[in-house]
Amino acid sequence: MLKMAIDKEKYRNAILFFASNAPNLGRVKLNKLLYFLDFDHFEKYSEPVTGDTYQNNELGPVPMHVEQVISEMEAERLVEIVVEPVINYVRYRLIPLARYNSNAFRPSEMEMLGAIVEKWSHHTAKELVIASHGEAPWVATRNGEIIPYALAYYRGKFEEPSYDEEPRQDLTSVSGSQGSSV
Repeated sequence: MLKMAIDKEKYRNAILFFASNAPNLGRVKLNKLLYFLDFDHFEKYSEPVTGDTYQNNELGPVPMHVEQVISEMEAERLVEIVVEPVINYVRYRLIPLARYNSNAFRPSEMEMLGAIVEKWSHHTAKELVIASHGEAPWVATRNGEIIPYALAYYRGKFEEPSYDEEPRQDLTSVSGSQGSSV
């Protein structure tokens, strides 16, 4: 499996960027925005931005170190978590208490951050979960498995079959043994 090192400066600044630019940013929505950031950048430039590892979860891909990073940021008063009751759940909204540092990013990363916000920021967390469930990285792995970044190259390359078609190729063979460790 491709081993990545987390870039905490980029990770923190990506969270601050999203918290500053995406309305109603809760944890689920943040997880999906980070997923799209890392996997879109990997697909285009063969490297993620944050370097986090993603795990298949019932709500879609989840960055494995996001809670740790947010906790550190909260302790350092870089973000505040506001608990908001919503109709059927509780949203943990992130409020930025510091400005993101655009100098932490290369031009391609800043461009990708802007593209992610433009495309996804006005969608709900539920819509982002549904969108991530339609992508090869989530489809090709099982609940609890690590999602290989290489699956980013298969996004948009398959369609769900209709009932009168042959089943689509099983993408789990693409991830091989990489996706089986947790």
